Amino acid sequence: MNRHLVLAGLILLCACKKHNPGTSGNNGNNSKVPLYFKDIRINETNVDGSVAPFQHAIGYFQLKSDPNTQIMVASRGTQELNDARGFRIASVNKTTGTVNWVKSFDLPDSFMIQLVTSATIDNSDNVWVAGHSFASTGVAGILFLTELDKTGNILWSGSLSNYQGLRAYSVLVLQNGDVALFAKGIGGLSILRLSPGRQLVWSTMIQYNNTPIDDDFYGNNNNTLSPENHAMVETADGSIYVATTSNSGVTGAPGSDRLYRLDANGNLQFAKVYTAAGVGVVHPVQLLNAGAGNLLMADQAVTSGNVFAFPYFIKLSLDGSIVASRGVPVSMASPARDQINEVISYQGNFSLSTCGNLQFNTYILDPNLNLKTSIETIAAEDIGTDRGGISLFDTATNSLYYLCNFAGNFGESNGFEVTRNGPDGKPCITTYVNPPDALLLQDIQVTVIADSAAKTVTAGPVPVFTPLNWQPHNVVVASTVVVCGQ
Repeated sequence: MNRHLVLAGLILLCACKKHNPGTSGNNGNNSKVPLYFKDIRINETNVDGSVAPFQHAIGYFQLKSDPNTQIMVASRGTQELNDARGFRIASVNKTTGTVNWVKSFDLPDSFMIQLVTSATIDNSDNVWVAGHSFASTGVAGILFLTELDKTGNILWSGSLSNYQGLRAYSVLVLQNGDVALFAKGIGGLSILRLSPGRQLVWSTMIQYNNTPIDDDFYGNNNNTLSPENHAMVETADGSIYVATTSNSGVTGAPGSDRLYRLDANGNLQFAKVYTAAGVGVVHPVQLLNAGAGNLLMADQAVTSGNVFAFPYFIKLSLDGSIVASRGVPVSMASPARDQINEVISYQGNFSLSTCGNLQFNTYILDPNLNLKTSIETIAAEDIGTDRGGISLFDTATNSLYYLCNFAGNFGESNGFEVTRNGPDGKPCITTYVNPPDALLLQDIQVTVIADSAAKTVTAGPVPVFTPLNWQPHNVVVASTVVVCGQ
């Protein structure tokens, strides 16, 4: 499965490298922030003797009931289009990087694609995992939800069998404990709000006539890029915002980002289209709260051959108007050509990381999208990191955590790496080969117009849940920890 892009508050795709012990980060104050990184190998063998890798880390959470434990969720398999096989969930000790346990699940072979795309955690520390499946009968795009407890046991799982032709893009636990699910197809999208007991609160469907808005759908040039999985937020007034990329599929045609605002009752407040000057195909968009009264939407151009370049950020007010737009102009060579996996906000700043060919850089942006710090995090030896990751800011330790996948072969990830940095993004490993590339952000032109192509807004049906029987698999874990200063 491929994913590429450059922005993201986390770790990314395509070949990061192994660290060598060096001096401690966070201004040398290890007593407050004991920094580390840890390589974790996961050994799981399929029935036919082949290795069962995972594709992409999609969730990284701090348990509320246990301040010392973090939970990771990752999709399982080698390729989204041909071999997506369920998901993995792991428990990690945040202080030491020790893995408490790893569990692995997939569906029977009658589900030819079973792709997990997003995850969230509720106030009871239950983890919600969302995705979509394709049956061998040719039934396409059936959404599913799975709820697990904090020890990785499945509490409930079901497919939304009357919501077909859609791919899951984001799942989010709302302020009152409800769960929202965002899905998109070739000609429209759906946002559902469910109670914790999975009863429908509302469902809103937005349809387009003769205007394809899902350029990453499987039917379009066999595109195996995954959907954005961090594209939905809730604001203090209960409004739900979702964002998505929108490409015409026509070579050379500009790509756009779409933003929708729904009130707490599912009524559409606005739909807008944002286009960065000179940028062609874009994917995938990220959306997050950016302080009181603001949102941050981040995306990146995709050039021919799925090469990722030209990241850009759009800071928005809650009415969708543009506050600031910054990026690497298309007229300049981009220093970072990897995937945006996630952008996170913390202490009024934004954190993003780029992971590319033998390079993993961490960037911290201020509230006005100016570069504050840029730090190279990984040194010379390639360990084959080729999948994206996830990130987390922990207020208790004032630390940034990054998690990326790694493997020996392109397209297969058999382990993951946890890195804990100080609040300025500085890691414990400081034996670097090269300084980080400059992230040359400048003001860029972005136009915004009303989304006139959206033709109908209707209430969706009450979902019919069909039970899913996930099969557990045994997993063996091996790991190495390097503690800063040792």
